[in-house]
Amino acid sequence: MAKTLAARTETGEIAPDIPAGLELGLRNYWYPVLQSEELPSGRPVLLTALGEDIALWRDAAGRPLAVRDRCPHRGVRLSRGRVLDGDLQCAFHGLRFDGAGRCTLIPWEPETSPLRDEVRVAAYPADELGGYVWAYIGDAARFAPPPLAAEVPEELSDPENFVWFRLPTEIWDANWLLTLDGGDAFHAVTLHADSQSAPSDDGWKGGAIDPSGVPLADRRVKIVDTPHGIRGISVDRDGEPIHHGHLTRDMRGERVALPGIHTNPISAAPGAEPYAARLWQFPLDATRTRVVRFLTWRACGEAERARARKIFEEVALPRVQRVSQEDARIAAGLDLVAARSDEFLFEPDMDLVRIRRRLRDAFLAQRDGVRVPLARDALAFPV
Repeated sequence: MAKTLAARTETGEIAPDIPAGLELGLRNYWYPVLQSEELPSGRPVLLTALGEDIALWRDAAGRPLAVRDRCPHRGVRLSRGRVLDGDLQCAFHGLRFDGAGRCTLIPWEPETSPLRDEVRVAAYPADELGGYVWAYIGDAARFAPPPLAAEVPEELSDPENFVWFRLPTEIWDANWLLTLDGGDAFHAVTLHADSQSAPSDDGWKGGAIDPSGVPLADRRVKIVDTPHGIRGISVDRDGEPIHHGHLTRDMRGERVALPGIHTNPISAAPGAEPYAARLWQFPLDATRTRVVRFLTWRACGEAERARARKIFEEVALPRVQRVSQEDARIAAGLDLVAARSDEFLFEPDMDLVRIRRRLRDAFLAQRDGVRVPLARDALAFPV
């Protein structure tokens, strides 16, 4: 039975399964906050994530560093400062800070001044892998960050056997919980009826793919169980499948993993090698979501890499661009509390409810001092 408004208020929920604070994300996880080329050497960059402004820069060795974007002296943005000797200097009065948040210089104090030990800025562990700059946004002293490679897709640590193609980061005008809801496993065959569907009878030999000729009015949805949970399959009036590229068997890993990572194994056209679409959705603030996505193939040699690039450029990229526009349009303008408080859910929505509650439980566990790690092999390459 759904909780009453009074019961939700008593337990700190702003809507069913949304404890207050979760609308700003799950802290204490690794996030791909920038693409590597977006963080140049020699100057800081401002990034907003999980409702917080963060200043990022590279030290003298080129390693990424991240601190809260607020000088503890007078509150000025550190991202407006300078990088000097690998440290970040506030533009206002010249205090400098290293990547651990320690003050390394107070210009009017001697080098031995004890005041340097009394002033510091909150710092976040940062790293670089797979063409992304990652930040562990949270309280690293309370919840020690695991090694980055342990909580990101396995292929990012194995470039000899995989190839991946990064897409530009997007900002969607919706709360991150709504954008995650938009990734349910049976909406695609309707919302993406043209952008995903393909003729089912011919093997792909290269080039763009036309959508299936079956009109939307003659399409229906068949719900099937898969190793990734339920999946909606597009069929015509006679029950014949319409190719949408979604795999339904022999899959590994999780479809949705903490802290909000979608994995979809796809064969964009009959005869085209399958790939994994990896997608992070995490809040920029309470009303906007940062969307980070890459597509990845198994590829052990130059011929396989060239084949993967051909599929990416001719079929997968235009497909995912159209899909992303459609998903963003659906999420835009929705109000989180209103959307979650007035729903009529069907049986296929139960997978979505389980995902929602996994996020809720991970958030509440941190209140009790427990960080829920990713399940082992949660981000294994799925096919």
